[in-house]
Amino acid sequence: MGRSFQYFSKMLALPLRDIALILVVTLCWAFNLVVIKFTIQSISPLTLGAIRFLFVAFPLIFFIKRPKVAFNKLLLMGLILGVAKFSLLFPGIQKGISVGMCALTLQTQVIFTAIISCIFFGTRLSKREIFGIFLALCGVAMLGIQAISVSTTTGFVLVLLSALSWGISNNISRTFKGVNILQLTVWMSLIPPIPYFLLSQILEGPNVFFESLHNFGLMEILATAYIIIAATLFGLTGWTWLMRQHNPAKVSIYGLLIPVFSLFFGWLCLGEHLSNLDILACTVVFLGLVINQWPRSIHAQKKSIEENVQKVA
Repeated sequence: MGRSFQYFSKMLALPLRDIALILVVTLCWAFNLVVIKFTIQSISPLTLGAIRFLFVAFPLIFFIKRPKVAFNKLLLMGLILGVAKFSLLFPGIQKGISVGMCALTLQTQVIFTAIISCIFFGTRLSKREIFGIFLALCGVAMLGIQAISVSTTTGFVLVLLSALSWGISNNISRTFKGVNILQLTVWMSLIPPIPYFLLSQILEGPNVFFESLHNFGLMEILATAYIIIAATLFGLTGWTWLMRQHNPAKVSIYGLLIPVFSLFFGWLCLGEHLSNLDILACTVVFLGLVINQWPRSIHAQKKSIEENVQKVA
């Protein structure tokens, strides 16, 4: 029994340990959308973005060394992942997009990640993996049809652009070989606060930023702490590490679990109801993931090993 389990684990497209980490991260991020929606009721989206990254950087920056990465790459990652993604995501949620639809739209990052990875890194997917991604996306589309009636066009567009930023950053992180992920996350977080403050002054008005600071109570502090610790330090660090260790397209498909978990948290925390279509769509998403991660045959493994040996030679 033990040998069979070890054999099965070795045949998986990803190690079981990494799959477990992915599941924990996606759960944290799914609940994070509920936390964000609660927080921006009293705090402006851009103020929340500035505070989030400010306290990710401080005080850890005094105890963690700067990563061994060029400043221009650090700046690029901070602007795309830190500023672009969340300065679009937070206002998108504020514009009225539902938690479920927000999670669904964000998962178009799977498509963006795979396309960018194929174009710039020459990544190839098997027919089975492509079919698994297609099937999972069909499930996401079914969820989208069900959720779109309670969402706004503006919110949808903003979150879609946020997903594009996520897909770009997924592939940029792939080039950071040998870089400590925690160091990268902390030092990268130095970049977003000032752009967020400037964007707030321009887009929200000169007084909104400071008025939001006055609205911070105990619940806002706890919510922000969750966003910083669970979603950013743990979630972002874990996700970036996984992207570096594996083909980004193989990891990013697991992001499709976030809408499934979001529907559950939406029902639990916000009173959203699951229809028969929701349940069917969730089943399709899981089926797509199972097909994508189904154990590879011995022949496929030998062929993969032979191809790697030829590349090294």
